[in-house]
Amino acid sequence: MKPIQLILLLLSGTSLAQTPAAYWSFDQIKQAETVKPLTRKGLKAPEVYRNYALTESVTRGQGQILGAFHKSVPGVVGNALQLDGNTSFVEATPVSVSGDFSVGAWIALGAYPTHWCPVADQNVASGKGFFLGIDALGHAGFRAFVGGPTGRGKWVEMQGTDRIPLRQWTHVQGVFSPTEGLTLYVNGKSAGSAKTTDDFEPATNVPLLIGKSSTRQKPAGTVRPNATAEVNTFFDGLIDELMIYDNALTASEVAGYVQKTATTAPPALPARSLPLAGASTGQKFGAIYTTLPYYEAWDKLWPVNGQADVVVQFDNSPAKLNAARFVFWRGTSYIPHWVTENGIWYNNEFLETWSAKGSHEPMSDKRCQFSHVRVLESSDARAVIHWRYALIDNWNEQARVDSLTGFGEWADEVYTIYPDGIGTRTITLHSSQPQSAHEWHEGIVVMGPGQRPEQVLQPGALTLANMKGETHTYSWQNGIPPEAGKDGYITLPAGANIHVVNTNSTLKPFTIIAPTANPIWDIYHGELRREVSMFPWWNHWPAAQKASDGRYAMDADYASHSSLSHANWDAYAQTENSMTKVMLHGLTAGKPADWVTLARSWSSPARLTLSTPTGFSGGDYDPTERAWQIQSRGQPASLKFTLAGSETTPIDNPAFVVKNWGNRPVSLTLDGKPVPRGKAFRYGFRDGLNGTDLIVWLEKKATQRLSVMLIAGKN
Repeated sequence: MKPIQLILLLLSGTSLAQTPAAYWSFDQIKQAETVKPLTRKGLKAPEVYRNYALTESVTRGQGQILGAFHKSVPGVVGNALQLDGNTSFVEATPVSVSGDFSVGAWIALGAYPTHWCPVADQNVASGKGFFLGIDALGHAGFRAFVGGPTGRGKWVEMQGTDRIPLRQWTHVQGVFSPTEGLTLYVNGKSAGSAKTTDDFEPATNVPLLIGKSSTRQKPAGTVRPNATAEVNTFFDGLIDELMIYDNALTASEVAGYVQKTATTAPPALPARSLPLAGASTGQKFGAIYTTLPYYEAWDKLWPVNGQADVVVQFDNSPAKLNAARFVFWRGTSYIPHWVTENGIWYNNEFLETWSAKGSHEPMSDKRCQFSHVRVLESSDARAVIHWRYALIDNWNEQARVDSLTGFGEWADEVYTIYPDGIGTRTITLHSSQPQSAHEWHEGIVVMGPGQRPEQVLQPGALTLANMKGETHTYSWQNGIPPEAGKDGYITLPAGANIHVVNTNSTLKPFTIIAPTANPIWDIYHGELRREVSMFPWWNHWPAAQKASDGRYAMDADYASHSSLSHANWDAYAQTENSMTKVMLHGLTAGKPADWVTLARSWSSPARLTLSTPTGFSGGDYDPTERAWQIQSRGQPASLKFTLAGSETTPIDNPAFVVKNWGNRPVSLTLDGKPVPRGKAFRYGFRDGLNGTDLIVWLEKKATQRLSVMLIAGKN
């Protein structure tokens, strides 16, 4: 712990060497186990929990560090305290100051707070005291309560105009004098003042809060107050050398101290990025369980093991697909994302509905309490992932809870992903009112800290195409695309069913809806703030922890998202208590002609004719799996069939499911020519209660008749 003499030495070049009334160096944090007797049903046992304490250097007052994560890291002088921005803070013994006083500290911000957040707060909640802190835009501020005994009690405050940069050491200092009023200093220089002739009225017998507001507020930039909770604001970053003086420091004393203690060493706050931003290439295709790291303070919030997330990775080399991913990450509430070869995240939304209390959607499930993901299949041929979630609001209340069953609305989504970076999304809504209003698709791009929408999206961010190959690109360059029309509905090109997002990447996310499903598109035309971004931009999700379904992004300091479009289309299937819709989606480096060919291969598939009907049946195409389904009767030695490929029924990387094939290996001939097992011919197996199915995927494009033979080998 730094002695008081060091403080005097640091101030010795100023006009007056002052001794602080309180000084937190954050050099030594003591960890102790506190044991509390616990009695439950007659059984006595100790309850052990961790207690982290620090001692104030002048009065030897005590402070307790609370929350999920804190860390001691190198500071400006000695060590600094890192707080996580979500839960951690210091509650310390009161500091006695009156008359004139000063409070200051070195800080380094990992992100701006969501509202006014204190470096030191004693204690706004009591209606008196002082506050030194940072607002949601990164401005320093200082306030004090004055004139209480005279009956003219009021808060006097001063806010700086310059934004404090992220991940840089900055000194903030507030000075109060009953004759001069308030003065705010940033890095030793005056950032402004506010006059008053009233006396300061301190808060008595209340703790000093370091890094946590004493009052609850809705985040600055809240879009829908009814769906956003009032919360405490927490400091995200480092605090060092917090000193409180029972007198007013002069400008030369403040400047002298900053000059003597300033460091050129960067703070221990690495830049943050979404997972997989620098993922390596050349991995094996398939789905894996893993735990994706974000940044240390955020990771420590999650009580998970090493299998918390699911990633589908690719091994094909064309168009950089081997650097792309399909990701189910707890930071996005398991809402799945296509991740391009250069780390741009995109999703097609989820099921969403609404009530007076806000949106019911998996975005509201900040801790994945109602959102779960599991791998159903992972082989060389394909990966199948099941995502189940409840449609809940920010108060964990489900939509349309049935009074008889007690069940509200749930969704099952099944993703079947193939090695070419293309898959199907089958969405099933379970509800007592499945035909009530819901969203089924919204084109959403996710950014990491440091990324703005303009960095990941082209101004002409959305291209729609139809089955004739006609296209239209919608641009946000001059505001909401003018073609959006009333309520955002768009009609160009006529009959559009192909949706491509123009990300700044080689691979671009696409969505295809069957033209027979009558898709209707609209542009996201609300909540646009041109002074901030040409695109709508929010940061209440992903990775956020507080209850909110709408907060405007103030800067690129948090993970954030932008939305471009909505779609609705006819159901693929429905029952009294469910509705199912299907789409094709993935990543493409192709041109409109390629999109149309792919769409035709899925929505107008080539007819399959069995040439060996004795041992097999079926042959129908299942668009939910992007695969033809064949049933084996017994275990014949070979299976032969043809696909009637044509210009109108093209073949585009076909897949086949042969049920009850067994786990026998297989060889392939196409049009009588052997094709070795490898990247162009892949297969795997799916075990079930009644047998083992064969899954085959071919890298093959054709517009003519194709003859296929699968020959069983021996185990």
